[in-house]
Formats: sequence, C-alpha cells, structure tokens
Amino acid sequence: HKLTIGQLLCGGGMKPMQRARSETAKLAREDSILTAAEILLRQSGYDAMTMQAVATAAGLAKGTLYLYFTSRESLVLAVHGRLFDRWIDRFAVYQPELTGFDGFCRDFARHYADDPLFLQLAGFATALLEPQLDREAYIKSKRGMARRVKRLAGLACQQFSIAPTAAQKLIWGFLTIAGGTAQMTVRPAVSEADLPDDVIAFTGLANFETVFVNAAAPLGGNLMSRS
Repeated sequence: HKLTIGQLLCGGGMKPMQRARSETAKLAREDSILTAAEILLRQSGYDAMTMQAVATAAGLAKGTLYLYFTSRESLVLAVHGRLFDRWIDRFAVYQPELTGFDGFCRDFARHYADDPLFLQLAGFATALLEPQLDREAYIKSKRGMARRVKRLAGLACQQFSIAPTAAQKLIWGFLTIAGGTAQMTVRPAVSEADLPDDVIAFTGLANFETVFVNAAAPLGGNLMSRS
C-alpha cells in the first residue's frame, strides 16, 4: 500500500515525533519539516500548501511547527534555499561540455531550470515571500543568499580567472536575470491544445535557457573587457 508523507518521515510508522531537545535533534526535526513541505509543494503547489498540512505530514502539532518557522512564507523560502543549495551542488561537480562565457551561461541556465519546483519558487521568492518575513527570518534568508553568491562566485573565478569582486558582480547579474526569466517563462496550468498556434510558437521560443542566455550576453562583454 502507499505510504503517507508522515509514514515516510517517521520510517514507515505512525508514532508521533518526540520533542527535540538536543541541537542535533532540532536540526533533524527542521529537516523533516522541510522535507514534508517540499513533498506537499510538489504534490499540491504553493497555494494549496498550509502550515496545518505540513504539521500533520511531519507528525507535529501546529504550534510546534511555528517554533521552527514563524510563517508559511519563511518555511517556503527555506525550502527554496534548500533547493538552491542542491542545484549549486550539481552545478559545482558538473563537467561542462561547452567552454567560454556562452558555455558557462548555458550550463548555469540548464542546472537552474532542471527542477520545476525550484524554478517556480525562484520566480516569486524575493518579490513576494521576503517582504513578509520577520526580522530573524529575513536575516537568515539574506545570509543564506550571501553564502550562495560567494560559492557561485568561486566557480566563476575558477572558470574565468577573474577577481572575486568581479565574480560576485557577475553572479549577482546572473541571479537577477534568472529570477526575472523564471517569472517570464512560467507555464500556465493549461494544455497546448487549448492555446492558439501563435502563442504555442512564441512560448516554444521563450524557454528559460534561451531567454536567460540572451539576457546574460552583455555581461560577457563587460567581463571580457575587464580581463
């Protein structure tokens, strides 16, 4: 029979999780909450995911959930951060088939867009979720992003032999373009059969990789002029 999310998180049983007392236990509890939220987001989407649903799936009381995440926005943003770290992990170990700035752009775009949930959250994480965070969650979010920018900048330094400051500027440009591209290329919940031919043709051209690479091309000119 099919296991529920709660059973998956609790190792197949239905016993509720005990109170997390040690730091290790708290981190494990937070990880289980993020896993439950991610599964629900993939199954039902952002609009349908509630804090009560996450608490139930994770085997927690709703009040306990709020000890870890003070709002739905902070929880979803934390899921987005975890997915962000995953794609950087993939991008960091990937052996590129193309070289030069264009190859780096295309590899960046392909890895950024290979998880539909990450791409969906990236389209509104900064604009819609961050403004609703409390001070502590906002600080945590910004520190997480600074860490990711630094890591990506390190990859750019290796690729182009540029100074760390220039690499960080490049990555900030990439991430700004990627967020806008994610919003521009979002697909509605309709099938192509319901769309006219001209719209189908346009959306076929306006895929994430194409839009991103075209928008990022000027950054390559600026980079080469400094090298």
